[in-house]
Amino acid sequence: MNITLCTLFEKNYHYGVAALANSLIAAGYQGELWVGYRGVLPGWIVDSPAYDRASGRMPVGSGLVLRMQELDTPLHFTYYKPTFIREMLEKHSPQADIVAYIDPDIVVKCDWPSLCGWFSEDGISLAEDVNWCFPARHPKRLLWARFFAPHGITPRRDLDRYYNAGFIAVSRAHLDFLDLWRRLCDLVVEYNEGAKQLKAGGSAALFHSTDQDALNFALTVCEAPLNTAGPEAMDFAPGGYYLSHAIGSLKPWHGGFVGHALRGRPPSAASKWYWKYANAPIRVYSDGELRKNELALNIAAAIGRVYRRA
Repeated sequence: MNITLCTLFEKNYHYGVAALANSLIAAGYQGELWVGYRGVLPGWIVDSPAYDRASGRMPVGSGLVLRMQELDTPLHFTYYKPTFIREMLEKHSPQADIVAYIDPDIVVKCDWPSLCGWFSEDGISLAEDVNWCFPARHPKRLLWARFFAPHGITPRRDLDRYYNAGFIAVSRAHLDFLDLWRRLCDLVVEYNEGAKQLKAGGSAALFHSTDQDALNFALTVCEAPLNTAGPEAMDFAPGGYYLSHAIGSLKPWHGGFVGHALRGRPPSAASKWYWKYANAPIRVYSDGELRKNELALNIAAAIGRVYRRA
């Protein structure tokens, strides 16, 4: 199988891109990581002698090549994922059998053979979300079905799990799924009267998790085989060894670990894994900055062993 990886970032999420790339190098991945971006590229990219401005190509060592792709879309990037994955398969990486999208707040924990063993040319690969239990007759699912029915979109199968949209691998055989997911995102954007927010309304809102809700309804409409792992695959539950996903608005590169720990919120597993891969071989921090953050993380972890919010 020929596999291409991609991600999307803007603003300070470039710190996450660097850690993701570093984790892929450590895993042994050799190939391209396409990086769709909006705004100004950071200095660790544009000032690197390895970066070619004309092509957006940047070899970063051990066979990994970053391919920077500037994007012009008013959409929040969370809605742009199905479009970007399709562009990979059709335009940027036409030789790929499978494209895997990985959010820039995720790092890879396992070796590459273990991760790519998750992929198949006949299926869609996913990990369950932090709130993974979502019965087939859940009230939200019933409401979604009523909302999409007038648009001619109806479920074809029952699912009892809710999947995270931060990681998804789609094979060329399922371009129609990407079109469906994109169409549902468009309908959600129209319903929420805006395309710039990640979350909409409160938890009871019809589409609170926006593109992720659209993804989970799309999975009931398509009939592709699903290659799935539990919430532990993203460190949402103990025992995982594939990925670590730093969900929420506060990201590991924002720091503040000691202050959060003193308020009863110790550093997450994802924060610890981020700093494991934050600065090598791609360097985005000075040695002093790295030591300062690692020390703060260790102190916060020690506080967390004796004090945390109920």
